[in-house]
Amino acid sequence: MHLSETDHTGTDSPDVELFLAARAENVAVARQVVGGVGDALGLSAEAVADVRLAVSEACTNVIVHAYENPADESFSVALHVDRPLLHIAVRDRGRGFNSREAGPSNGLGLGLQLVEAVGESVALTELPGHNEIKMTFVVPDGRPVR
Repeated sequence: MHLSETDHTGTDSPDVELFLAARAENVAVARQVVGGVGDALGLSAEAVADVRLAVSEACTNVIVHAYENPADESFSVALHVDRPLLHIAVRDRGRGFNSREAGPSNGLGLGLQLVEAVGESVALTELPGHNEIKMTFVVPDGRPVR
């Protein structure tokens, strides 16, 4: 895990930012970290499960679709709390969303549909040099973030 002062969520500096190799086992690492943050924020068990599902799907999308050889690549997951919202951004430097092959056999689109179903808002950004899936979730007031 790496703490960073750079802005990857589109809001303020992330509270937590992970830089991970684009390997399947790192999806579980991202799930655990966002689940821990959700617990610390006082999210319900259902809301934590939704956040974990959305992040898992976004990270899996990177590993399966962004790179021709994902073992040599990486991605990041940035979390920023701005009550009442939790912003999460998953970023890669692979092929853009429009250039990724779609079809019933590889499931492109289904994972992102799940992200949209559980998040308050979802935005896909394709810029020169990186792609980003931004997700926002509602955080209850009352419990400390740190």
